Amino acid sequence: MIDHSPGQVLARIRSVQPSLLPAEQAVAAALLEHAEQIVELSSQQLAELAGASRATVVRTCQSLGYSGYQQLRVLLARDAGYAATPDKPAGVGPAGMVVDTFTQVGRAVASMTALLDPDAVAGTVKATAAARRMLVVGNGLSAPLAQDMAARLSAIGRPAESPVDVIGQQIAARLLGPEDLLLIISGSGANSSTLRVAQAALDAGATLVVITAFARSPLAALARYSLVVGMGELSFREEVTVTTRIPQTILMEGLIAALTEELGSRAAEAKALALEVISANVGE
Repeated sequence: MIDHSPGQVLARIRSVQPSLLPAEQAVAAALLEHAEQIVELSSQQLAELAGASRATVVRTCQSLGYSGYQQLRVLLARDAGYAATPDKPAGVGPAGMVVDTFTQVGRAVASMTALLDPDAVAGTVKATAAARRMLVVGNGLSAPLAQDMAARLSAIGRPAESPVDVIGQQIAARLLGPEDLLLIISGSGANSSTLRVAQAALDAGATLVVITAFARSPLAALARYSLVVGMGELSFREEVTVTTRIPQTILMEGLIAALTEELGSRAAEAKALALEVISANVGE
């Protein structure tokens, strides 16, 4: 069942757009570009803006998970009341651009989790705590996140491996078993090397968890638990070319907090030992 919570519509359109047919993608792009005016536009007017037919508009809305254009238009009108007023630019020059970046992230926080499924989060935490062996994989600009996540997991008593080499990732994934878990971090959810790792883990019978920005990405389709978080203002093309991993990083922080609670004394003991090691390596 599609969630129609306030603020969810635009996030869903952005997330699902890459999986649509070309004509439907054009309608989705028009919905995003003219979101503030949609309440005033008929389905025919939107079709003309998208260079498509009225039937394509209706079909697109249904592909997005809505009953039709009227439902989507009403929900967009409702969401307009929840939209935050954009902040004025902080200034010019490098410092101004840096502050503006923080401002943009602050405005996007509410939409970052619009597509995050609470049941998938709970299932991920339970499965991660129970897994016998765990791999964390990310490639491209997601690679540093995978390394960071594996280190954080190990520090709370949930040992995890994170191979860097893509062939090594596939071998490690193929050697997993039904009691093991593979966590993949991929903004696009479509990295071909990472897809091969995912398939290797599935062939081995392991549980697959994916952190991504797009609900209908190839990796999300394979996963038992798909955790979808993203910057509301980024399209698929921008996610691939500009790329931000801020939502995924925040999600990782949250998962570590939830998993620490789930592991209880096991995590407390591991953190105490980790602090001993850290303290021994801190200079005067």
